[in-house]
Amino acid sequence: MQIISFEDLKDIVKSGDVISLAALSVSNLPVSVLKHLVKAHDDYGNLNDLTFMVANDISDYRGDGYDLDSFVSRGMVKRLIMSIIIGSPKTIEAIKNNDVEAYFVPQGLLATHYRNSLAKFPDMISKIGLHTSVDPRFDGGKVNDVTKEDIVSLLEINNEEYLQYKFPKVDIALLRGTYADSEGNIYMHHEAHLGEGYGAALAAHQNGGKVIVQVKEIVQHGSFKPTEVFIPGELVDYVCVNDDPKHHRQTIQNYYDPAISGEYKVLSMPEPVNELSTRKVILRRAAQFLNVGNVVSIGFGINNELSNLLVEEKAEDLVQLNIDTGVFGGMIGSGQNFGLNYNLDAKMRHEMTWDFIYSGGIDVAYLSFAEVDQFGNVNVSKYGDRMNGCGGFIDISQTVQKIIFSGTMVVGSKTTWNDKGLVVEKEGHAQKFVEQVHNMDFNASYAKSLNQEVYYVTERAVFQLTDEGVKLIEIAAGLDLENDILSNIAFQPIIAEELKVTDQQIYQENWGGLQQCIKDNGSNY
Repeated sequence: MQIISFEDLKDIVKSGDVISLAALSVSNLPVSVLKHLVKAHDDYGNLNDLTFMVANDISDYRGDGYDLDSFVSRGMVKRLIMSIIIGSPKTIEAIKNNDVEAYFVPQGLLATHYRNSLAKFPDMISKIGLHTSVDPRFDGGKVNDVTKEDIVSLLEINNEEYLQYKFPKVDIALLRGTYADSEGNIYMHHEAHLGEGYGAALAAHQNGGKVIVQVKEIVQHGSFKPTEVFIPGELVDYVCVNDDPKHHRQTIQNYYDPAISGEYKVLSMPEPVNELSTRKVILRRAAQFLNVGNVVSIGFGINNELSNLLVEEKAEDLVQLNIDTGVFGGMIGSGQNFGLNYNLDAKMRHEMTWDFIYSGGIDVAYLSFAEVDQFGNVNVSKYGDRMNGCGGFIDISQTVQKIIFSGTMVVGSKTTWNDKGLVVEKEGHAQKFVEQVHNMDFNASYAKSLNQEVYYVTERAVFQLTDEGVKLIEIAAGLDLENDILSNIAFQPIIAEELKVTDQQIYQENWGGLQQCIKDNGSNY
């Protein structure tokens, strides 16, 4: 391991390099490293045609740092291989304009492929992604017209279908830790998430590439326990010491909060209870599908407020929540605080979390939807003018046995409630229940072959995926079936013979019924 200055980076990273970043938002993002690479390009103009591989969404969000937009806006990037992109508007625009090549592939496969694509193993082979937009029979993960190369192919092994993912070899792993000791061992004491940095370092090392780690401080070898080493020094080529706090933020909101890194417990949820809203009504109804003992995967969107609801309803001890970044249990922040996780049961490397998920560790997944079609297929990644990517949606939805999709029924509608139930005050401007989804992130036919139990929860109605198709099983109190539900669906759903009416109690400011509902559902074990 060699300790270098940030100015030395210009002599290490070269044009055409494939760069791996193992970060989430600003967490684990080596912002000072990125800053000086951009500066080297500005000064010398010789750092171009880069490929970035990023398993999670990265962005400085605050506008005072460096991220993908800093590189793409300067024309430094040739190709992006990612699962999700939300916080990089210039990059999203460049993808739409065909200024860069881009692929959306499942997050778990990106996070785990580093350690699975070494010299002694073939390219990543998996069932994850079959019959979705990642499948070459659809888009093969290609996002725009300029993206031509096939990185996903269809295989048949022992009369079963698989996808083979051929990712490029890593030249540079740009990583971050809290400390490096004098032997180059990396420690993650202050970081909110561990990430997949170990796997990225392995991939770069076996390819003859370089591993560069940004840290806060160099400590003497032996300062910490050997079991606390995240990346062994044998895999680390260079260490840069950052002295600018805004370029080493633990989260968007914090430079460093020891409760977030699991160094002490908080006594109460460090954020207020979410106000009653359409989102909360949807989540209250969706949460009624939980069983005692469920291990629950929380997706982005409405469902990132599930922890807040469970705490409010004093039901947080009845289930265990999981975020695919490697967070197990505890209280998970909602809204802009999503990813601020307190009182954790465990924190694991990103790729190990996917091992857990792929091995059937999750009982039920709470996921969002942008579109649902007449067959029950779901689009979450590309709709209207938005281009988000699939994130871990495909991995999770093809792994669990029970899925709860949540979302509003109509884009732009406004609903309120009274003592009789739900009231549609203003109708929306675009249907979300469509004849055919514009992008295949969840394939209902494939889900049936996996014997999955699937529900679609909106503020107005609840639907279930059945062998015959999408069935309407419940309607919100106070609504008219034809005017408020069916007229806002582009297809005719199957209507249950005994159509239930949603419990009106969930529209009250203070509900208090979730704990008993989960207990009444019984134990998962």
